[in-house]
Amino acid sequence: MHRSDFCMAGAFRDIFLFKDYFRMRSLFLLVTLISLLIYLSRLFSLINSYPPSFFGLPSVTNFLGGTVFGIGMVMAGGCTIGTLYKMGSGNLVSAFAFLGILFGSILFAVFYPLSLSFTHAVTLSRKIISLEQIAGTAVIPLLLLLSLSVFLFYKWYRERKWTQKAYASGYLDPWKAAVLMAIVVSLSFIMSGRPLSVTKGYAKLSAYLGGQSLFHSMSGLRFYKEDSLRLLDGTIMRGGTGTNMDAITITQIPLITGIILGAFFSSVQLKEFKINSLPPGKQILSALTGGILMAVGSLMASGCNLWHIIGGLPVFALQSILFVSGLIPGAYIGSHIIKRIII
Repeated sequence: MHRSDFCMAGAFRDIFLFKDYFRMRSLFLLVTLISLLIYLSRLFSLINSYPPSFFGLPSVTNFLGGTVFGIGMVMAGGCTIGTLYKMGSGNLVSAFAFLGILFGSILFAVFYPLSLSFTHAVTLSRKIISLEQIAGTAVIPLLLLLSLSVFLFYKWYRERKWTQKAYASGYLDPWKAAVLMAIVVSLSFIMSGRPLSVTKGYAKLSAYLGGQSLFHSMSGLRFYKEDSLRLLDGTIMRGGTGTNMDAITITQIPLITGIILGAFFSSVQLKEFKINSLPPGKQILSALTGGILMAVGSLMASGCNLWHIIGGLPVFALQSILFVSGLIPGAYIGSHIIKRIII
């Protein structure tokens, strides 16, 4: 991600700020490849959990959370993943966005009971969680996706839109990064039985840093005590946002740490690691605010862009379709905010 600057926030932001679809092409390739690989894994019985019980019932809050998250990721200059690899390479703006995500997780704890009640009240379906259930088979939505993808990929190939000139040492074309990431994500899906995520990992870090103690006598305590991996089929995987050792600790925390360290070592190897002086106040405020909005939005929507875009979209989860539907107007709003206060 560091060498290709594969930033999902940038993919959406660049469309509205610069009318540039270069990053979005690689993101579309990533989603398509993961969808195909997961379907093939199902055919060979490498993945058996279908419909995917780790995705919940679709709700209006998935859309609203996506909108809030979209605004936040543009203001922060990176999504929950982009923030990590940019911070790992010495970017102080991303470091402030990281702090904003942690604080936003603590802030959400206060309103968690209200958010939970609202989510239940505006749930759109009590049974259907994916397009596969609506179509009766995964083949139909997959064939539609592949048909569109083959047409667009060939068109972009003919128009030479897959690559662009780059002068940075060690640069990796985003489409190549997309292929590598699709393989890694699919293997992780097969081995763990669930998509990658960092949302609850951030929340757990906020608990380690005092969130759980801060709201010990407040309604936010419920947020830090509940199991966040209670599956729709009734299965319970011990994993929550509190300070106890559980599934979140051994999966999401190492992922967060690994992305930061991976970007650090990559930037050091390329002799690009550098911590500059503090950015302007407006930029710091934008990053902090963006981080807070990303945390609140992802927790509202039951997942961030990592969970929904490269986890839920490939399996046609309705929660994720709603999240991305909200992400688009959110990125549009965030881009206009950036134009006014930064650019």
